[in-house]
Amino acid sequence: MKASTKTLIFFMVIYLGSIGALGSVIGYLYYHSEKYKLVENLHMQMRYKARDINSKLEYYHNLESEEFTFYEEGYGIALYDKNKALIASTFDDKIDFSQLFYHKGLDYYLVESIIKEYLNVKYIVIKKTLPIEKLDQILEQIWIVALFGFVFLLFIALLLSKIMLYPLRQAIQTLKQFIKDTAHEMNTPISTILMSQEHMPKENLSPKQLRALDRIEIATKTLSQLYNDLTFISFHTHINYEDTKINLKDIIEERIRYMETMIQFKKIEIECHMIPKEILMDRRKVVLLIDNLLSNAIKFSRQGGYIRIDLCSEQLSIQDNGIGIKEDEKKKIFKRFESTSTQTGGFGLGLDIVSQICREYGIKIEVDSVFSKGSTFTLIFPKQSHK
Repeated sequence: MKASTKTLIFFMVIYLGSIGALGSVIGYLYYHSEKYKLVENLHMQMRYKARDINSKLEYYHNLESEEFTFYEEGYGIALYDKNKALIASTFDDKIDFSQLFYHKGLDYYLVESIIKEYLNVKYIVIKKTLPIEKLDQILEQIWIVALFGFVFLLFIALLLSKIMLYPLRQAIQTLKQFIKDTAHEMNTPISTILMSQEHMPKENLSPKQLRALDRIEIATKTLSQLYNDLTFISFHTHINYEDTKINLKDIIEERIRYMETMIQFKKIEIECHMIPKEILMDRRKVVLLIDNLLSNAIKFSRQGGYIRIDLCSEQLSIQDNGIGIKEDEKKKIFKRFESTSTQTGGFGLGLDIVSQICREYGIKIEVDSVFSKGSTFTLIFPKQSHK
């Protein structure tokens, strides 16, 4: 995944997540505010109904009639005497006389105490159910507003992200073009220096001149490897690679010979334990893979150190006794432009390329390192490629 895409996703998650959290709080408060209004309105209706029933009781009382009937659609009505004994009721619920207004779920109860009793009625209890369809309407309104709000905010987020990421994308594009131009311009002088160094007569040179020539070779091959890395990063999508059967042992031995001057210059001892191992890969990618792992081992080894290379049918490991890697830096060593060492420098390209190639071919990378004691990079080949 591209860095710009990760940045966009991160921005969208933070932006929409924070807006969503705020919107959820607002929606929650709005829902309960509207529900409270419904309950207050319901409470008022129930109080009016209780007063209306009280008036009817007064009417029957004045007629000196003990027989009365009343029914109100949508209301439950119960009458109790001063001892809270039931006189008449249209529902069977148990009443809590300790509360004047309470609810059980969506059922609300009003307990109205009468100052002047008529027909021995001291308490009028009104029951009414909060209309669930109105609650559903409130929720529906919230969801509709949330949906349109989300679409609008998503549009704003995409617009803002494009505006904010535009300078970054321009800078990245400029950097990519610079890398391509640099890689292209490096090819000719590097090739010229290498050819000149190889064909230079060395018979009559003094030891000091030979050492200087070795330094030129090391510097040129270092530049050559950097050129190969830059070329892979800049042009690998435009290059036609072809996977063929390759003996990995032969490639490793060839690259050790290629880096022999660097190895001798640091007086590093190379110990190899390898068996022939065939893999199906593009040769140029295999060379990049081995060159970056081997050159890192050489670069980070101490003067007079050693490098051990083990190759079997299942895996390849390259071990050095160099400066090692700190525990908190292990996670970022495979990121592009991340260099963990301030002493040896580097552009942070090599292990990023190693990681890319390994992902492409299903090769697992394991890193075992102890700071100031050394590192071991192990490539575990997929089972189908074991030969």
